[in-house]
Amino acid sequence: MISGVVRLRRLLVLLVLPLVASCTQSWQATGGLTPTAAPSTPASPSVVPSSAAPTAPAAIESVSACSLIGVLITADRGDAAAGYREMPLTVRNCGTEPYEVRGRPDIVVLGEDGRPLKVAVVASSHYTPAPRRLVLKPGEAARSVLSWRNTVTNIGGWSDTGASLVVAVSVGGDRQLVAVPATLDLGDTGRLEASPWF
Repeated sequence: MISGVVRLRRLLVLLVLPLVASCTQSWQATGGLTPTAAPSTPASPSVVPSSAAPTAPAAIESVSACSLIGVLITADRGDAAAGYREMPLTVRNCGTEPYEVRGRPDIVVLGEDGRPLKVAVVASSHYTPAPRRLVLKPGEAARSVLSWRNTVTNIGGWSDTGASLVVAVSVGGDRQLVAVPATLDLGDTGRLEASPWF
């Protein structure tokens, strides 16, 4: 009787041990491949901005413009009256060959932080000669007049202030960084007018 009980216990041990061992071993996928661990999620995921801040287009410094491209663009002090502003731009041929000028200048307005402002540059409604082809001999110059209103209509009172310009004589031309004698107080109109070169 005692020997039968002992045999029964041994048999149970032999049956239970493989089950316990299978529960404590690491799981193996079919074909002997160990499952890959799920990628860990960082505690504080990095935030990717939806769009990068705009940067100023590449431009030639004014001190290098004559030697590199043979023309220099400058801004002169303008006039102001009753919220209306004007500022002339001058393009001068400082090279040794004739230089062709067509249409209106291509302009990007930069803020005080050097980044482009959201300002539309449109055809002047005050200076309206038809754009024409000009050929500047060495030493000759042409002008374009910029105009704007410093109107502010938003409740918060914010306004755009242009601190410098990036200007090409025409679309697709070499751009120059142009210092302005006084800031462009553009209000919140988002608009700058430019006449053709004349």
